[in-house]
Amino acid sequence: QYFIFAPRREMMKPSEKCGHVFVLHCAVDGLATDAALVTSTTEKEKEACLDESDTSKVRVYKGDLEGSKNIKEELAIIESYLQQAADHFEGKWSSFRRGKVLLALGLSSKHDASKRDDLIKKAYEVADQNGVDVALCIPDEEAFISTIKLRQEHCPIEGGPFWMLNESQLKEVERLASCQKSGRLSVFIGAGISIPSGAPSWGGLLEMLAVKAGMNEEDRGFLKELGFLDQPTILEEDMGDKFKPAVGECIAETARYTPGHAILKSLKSPAITTNYDTLYESAAKSAGKTIHQLPWDSTKIIHARVEGRSSLLKLHGCVNHPESIVLTRADYMRYPDTRQALRGFLHGMFLTSEILFCGFSMTDDNVHKIIDDIRKVRYIDGQPCQEGVFGSILTMTENKMFNRLWDQDFNITAFGKSWGDNPAWYHDAFLDCLNTSCIE
Repeated sequence: QYFIFAPRREMMKPSEKCGHVFVLHCAVDGLATDAALVTSTTEKEKEACLDESDTSKVRVYKGDLEGSKNIKEELAIIESYLQQAADHFEGKWSSFRRGKVLLALGLSSKHDASKRDDLIKKAYEVADQNGVDVALCIPDEEAFISTIKLRQEHCPIEGGPFWMLNESQLKEVERLASCQKSGRLSVFIGAGISIPSGAPSWGGLLEMLAVKAGMNEEDRGFLKELGFLDQPTILEEDMGDKFKPAVGECIAETARYTPGHAILKSLKSPAITTNYDTLYESAAKSAGKTIHQLPWDSTKIIHARVEGRSSLLKLHGCVNHPESIVLTRADYMRYPDTRQALRGFLHGMFLTSEILFCGFSMTDDNVHKIIDDIRKVRYIDGQPCQEGVFGSILTMTENKMFNRLWDQDFNITAFGKSWGDNPAWYHDAFLDCLNTSCIE
């Protein structure tokens, strides 16, 4: 009996600035990325060319990937794009407030994904030498899964694709993946996931609304001295029925889905969010998937027997339904009267699954009330039971006081001691690792 051994791959230690190579189940169009390579059948050159006409924040390159006759021609176009884009962003910050510049490219299912090993190696070469992240965006699910496995097999970095994660983080990935595979994981998406989308911050949103309301500079200065719940109250008085639709306009004008949105929807777990935007839904739609928004699509789930795994509970409303947006102090005070059914739904999720909190500050009073209700039924004699935690909280930086507040009920995973450690980068790599671990 004879055994054929594959030649041993040469492994390299990651440089101090080495980036990460994402494999995302989404289209490159709509992704919050600093540069993107898109397919263009009118571009017949054998290398990528910058689209000078594009005026968005994304630096767009075009290449005839669909017209490439084989993997070799495809790779030549991609290599020229990665090098051009990496050279352009040398020493520059990300336009989307990311920890590292992101270079994305869309891959079709035209060529056999299992033969793209040279592409994986080139992506890591650019990530390591230039200190950028690379995202391989693949809408086709079969090709996406094949490329995930290919990255695992051909990553040339010592320690594999997730060399940057420590032992405790990898152990938490393993635990969460076990929950997901058994159908016991739900995901809570906070505003932090949307920060690199280009959408305005809370303060930025209020400033945009004040401009839309026609306030002069002096009045906008006075408005800023009020609390974040009182500012919207004044703006609603000034704008009337136009106020909440204007919220949707401000968010939709600039926002693009992030790698975080694409990864989390790929987990195929029920999701909850306090965000108004539709970026999670857009990431899914770009890959041919539909996310059902609750409460508006509840009848579709019931009568069409749609899996609850494709649902998103929107606790604070949605830009598609402006009247539902929770923004003013009055909206928050009346929440128990108007959204009790949504609270009940979340109660049920806490009782039947573990909740993974991503990008959420744990400061929302409505969520605090729900967690306290769960404590009342799961605690024994006022003390946490030993059967397990409510879920996990991913937090950017270590905070021992935050841990004291929550560690009885949740596993807490931090990604840095300070913001100087680039915790958001490690956070996204953690999510990518989790999604990879959930793929059979």
